Amino acid sequence: MKEDSLTTKGMLLDIGAMRRKALGLVENGKPYNVLLQHILAKDFYYDEEQTLPSLKELAEASGLKSGKVRKYIEGIYHDLALNYETKQMFSFVKVRYEFIMRGRRKRWLTLEADHLPIAPRIGEEIMMPFFSEYLGTARFYVDEVNHEFEEDVQVVKLWLREGDFNAYWHYRKHKAKEEYEISIHDWFDLEEYQLKRKLGVGERFWSRIGKG
Repeated sequence: MKEDSLTTKGMLLDIGAMRRKALGLVENGKPYNVLLQHILAKDFYYDEEQTLPSLKELAEASGLKSGKVRKYIEGIYHDLALNYETKQMFSFVKVRYEFIMRGRRKRWLTLEADHLPIAPRIGEEIMMPFFSEYLGTARFYVDEVNHEFEEDVQVVKLWLREGDFNAYWHYRKHKAKEEYEISIHDWFDLEEYQLKRKLGVGERFWSRIGKG
């Protein structure tokens, strides 16, 4: 893939995501070093208060013309991501667990941990007594597990739903999500019982409720 087919914004975001690796390129004596220092002056990728610099801003800060800035960004990206001789080895030496808990009454809470003796897996049930007053329950199950990587950190996100795990319901609601039977707003806003009712799961139960 040629770098000229990539967007400037996309390359800058990737460079920002690998900020520590990019800092290692400053010492290689390449013509783009001055520009690279301006790009890395602010942590625009991980610091939400910083903004992504525009091509115009980088040109003004470095004294380079926009075309030259673009060419140097391509060179930085090539050395950082595509050149096997210059790109660096990644080492994810830290781990952070994020429990993203969905309680009752549409209440969400996140708990972070830097160590777990055993990481919970999808379908496993968890008693989390710390926030039961706010979340309305202490009983959860693992609905999804996602992994993200931030420079030297592996972030494991465990999405917890209140209640007990049911293999059929897990399959049915994820099938509905994949096939757009429910919207992303339904997925995050509706309670479990509301999702079941919308998808017609447990119709006998709902008919009994209706008769009652």
